[in-house]
Amino acid sequence: MATIAKKRVLLVEDDPVIAMVMEDVLLHMGLEVLVNHSLANALNEIELADVDVALVDMGLRGESARPLVQRLTARATPFAVVTGGDPAALKAEFPGVLIAAKPLGLSALEHMVRELLGQRTTSAC
Repeated sequence: MATIAKKRVLLVEDDPVIAMVMEDVLLHMGLEVLVNHSLANALNEIELADVDVALVDMGLRGESARPLVQRLTARATPFAVVTGGDPAALKAEFPGVLIAAKPLGLSALEHMVRELLGQRTTSAC
């Protein structure tokens, strides 16, 4: 697999502590991380910045991230959903998308991002 250094990850997580931990892991991997805590900011970010992959919390302070997921899908940007909700329901709704339940282990996060980056050149989610 090609190097992941300098790849850009959009991280959408409304819990600042979880976002900070995830960001630290991604930075340690050598990735550039764009952190957004709200749906509106994340939608704006993908219009302004080219991202290689995205990690999306489905529930953002009472808002569903579905509009963001739809936009990422339309742009063929590989993404994963990290949720505190029911992963089985999301897997049925978004077949072929990586879905992870919180709490997510740090090694699982790293593996998931590496898998997403591998998809960037082979297929879209």
